[in-house]
This record gives sequence, structure tokens and C-alpha cells, in this order.
Amino acid sequence: MKKMYLIIASILWVSASHAQVAKRAVVRDGQFNAVIQEVVLPDLTSDHSYEGKFFKIVQGKNEEAVRFDDSEDLQLKAATTYYHLNKARKFFAEVINSSYVQNLPQITIRLDLTNVFNELGHFANDNLDPQYNNALSVPGGRGYAPKNIEPWGTEIWFRPSKEINIKDFRGVADYGGSVKNSLASFRRQTHIANLQQFIITMYGSSVGGNIPVGSVMRLVGTSLVLEVLFQTSDVAAEFFSRKIYRLDSALVPEIIYHEFSHVALSNHLELTHSTPVNEGLADYFAGKIADSKKLATKIKDYNLFSGKQVNNKQQYRLAFERGDFANADFVFGLLWNIGETVGTDIENKFVYGMTANLSTNMSIKEDLINATLETCKQACKSPFNDRLRLYKLYNSKNL
Repeated sequence: MKKMYLIIASILWVSASHAQVAKRAVVRDGQFNAVIQEVVLPDLTSDHSYEGKFFKIVQGKNEEAVRFDDSEDLQLKAATTYYHLNKARKFFAEVINSSYVQNLPQITIRLDLTNVFNELGHFANDNLDPQYNNALSVPGGRGYAPKNIEPWGTEIWFRPSKEINIKDFRGVADYGGSVKNSLASFRRQTHIANLQQFIITMYGSSVGGNIPVGSVMRLVGTSLVLEVLFQTSDVAAEFFSRKIYRLDSALVPEIIYHEFSHVALSNHLELTHSTPVNEGLADYFAGKIADSKKLATKIKDYNLFSGKQVNNKQQYRLAFERGDFANADFVFGLLWNIGETVGTDIENKFVYGMTANLSTNMSIKEDLINATLETCKQACKSPFNDRLRLYKLYNSKNL
């Protein structure tokens, strides 16, 4: 009889450890609009918190999972990240059949964390450059016993949102380099590349269209362009004085997919570097998981910033190799077109397999292109003809 009780208890424990709870989360509807609806959270190992077999959702620097009786706003973020992270993991584990992802241990997901990442101390000092409106994936660390810092595994951090009004950058020119510093900080915490292009284009037209936009982009950095813009153009400053930007990254499915994609690719591409190739690959897989050609598009109530589009007609420029353009959409669009060129039936595994021929700091023009051509020799259905089609694609992109 005692043995029977133990068996029943084991069955009940297993059932509880894989509970499926319905919670409200942000998802996309058929028109790609953001809506809040109930979703089933798979593989939960807790009956009272957002802790599961593969992910544990915590707030800030806490180690305990967000509870089902916490505030509605916090639960919405927890449920949204948990749901979409499991969707992203399933894509890599089952569609791509990645053994690396299949064997990943449980990942801690931190919401509303403003600290900068510290490779030795995990969290930098609270007063050091607090972060908002973004997300990042961080590698595991050994910790530091003398300071009682425990080792940690791979984590994903989602920052809290904070309204940024462009007019706040005006009127600070009398404080020496504060304009440049403020704008540099603003750029670091947002996907600035697309906004940067729009600002410069708009500024050129506002003064009669006499500025050669391409030359400006190649010759000066983002911070300098914006500093000149907001110190010299009342027209442009007034235009943007009504613009407020904020991004609650934990509520944007494509950003969640993007960050998990970084983790899924981290066996070849380090999490400590943000490069055009790294970010483009994460964008590509985020687009495939979302089953949409648009990334981080305007999402009512949560994201008022510019998005990325795979159909952007940009041609390659040497400037795209710089880290300043890590969040531009050139590589994203290029990879999407590479996938369509080799065939939609193999594109996902093709692009994933290609990462085995890449390392963290590889270039677009030589390394990424060579990796695709090398991968095509083994993976393409018609290696010779498909490589010719790839050459044609690269030529059309000025590569």
C-alpha cells in the first residue's frame, strides 16, 4: 500500500511539474497587430510562479520567480516572455533540430533590470549608466567568491521602458560636451540606425536638400550628426520636439525571439559582442519564428520606435561593417534573400548551419558571403546553380 501511495504521489508530482496554466500575454493577431489574450504556458514546473523546465522569469536581481499573485503589469511581462521564449526554443529544438539548444540548461530571464552587465560581478553598480528601452543576452560567469558573487548561467535581460522626448536634448549646448554625451547615450539604448537615416534625410530636405546624405553617413558618426542637427536646425528640433520614444522590450514578441536567437547561436557567436552579422542573424531567426517579414514594427501602447523591414532596398556600403550599424536591417534583408535563393524548404537549416563557418567578429562582404557559398556546397539542392544565383544576389546588393 505504501508503494502504491508513492507511485500516485510521483504521478501527481510529474503532472504538477509540467502544468499548463493559461495567462494573459501579448501576441500577434492575423493582421500582425499586438493584442492581449490568454495563452497556455507550457512546461511549467511550479503551480504558483513563472518557473518552467527551460526558463525562469524573475524581476530585477531577484532569484525567485515572478509569482502568479504579483501585479498585473509584472505578470503580463512574465507571461509574454515565458510564452514567446518557449516558442522560440521549440523552433530551434524541433524545426532546426539544434542539439545545442536541446541541451541548454534552464535560463534565467530578468525583467525590469537597469544594471549594466559586468563580466566579473554579474551586475554593475546600480548608479552606473542605468539602462532602459532595450534587451540583451549575457553569457554565464564564474562569479567572484571574495565578494560573495555566485556563478551564473546564460541569462536574458529585458529593460524597463522609459519615455525619451527628443526635445530634452535641446538647451544643453552650454554645458560643454553634454550634448554629445547625451546623444551617445540615447543611441546606445535604442535601435538608432533607421532613425538616424530618417533624421539625416529629413534634415537634408529641410535645408533645401543640399546635403549628400551618403557622404555624411560615411564621414561622421551618429552622435556628431545628431549633435549638429539639434544645435543648428530649429526646424528639425521643433519637428522632433513632439516625438516621444519608449520601448517595453519584454512585451514585443520579435525582440524576445531576437534575444533567444542570440542564445541559440552562442555556441559559435559570443554573447559579449554586438556586430552587424550577429544582429542580422538574430533578426533573421526572429523573423522566421514570428513568421513575418517585419521586425519590431510599431506596436500600440508598447513600442513607438522605428522597425526593421526585410524588403529594404539598401545596397551594401562599407559603413555597414561598423558596430554603429549593428542594428541596421541590411544583413537581415540579405539573409532573408539568401534563404529564398537556396530554397524555402531548406532556408532555416541552411542559415543555421552556416553559422558553423562564422565567428563573432566576421565581416559581411567577405566572411558572411564566403560562409554561405561554402555551406551551399553541402546543403544546396543544386550546389552549382544555387551558388550562381547567390553570386547574382550579391552583385545586386553591391557586394
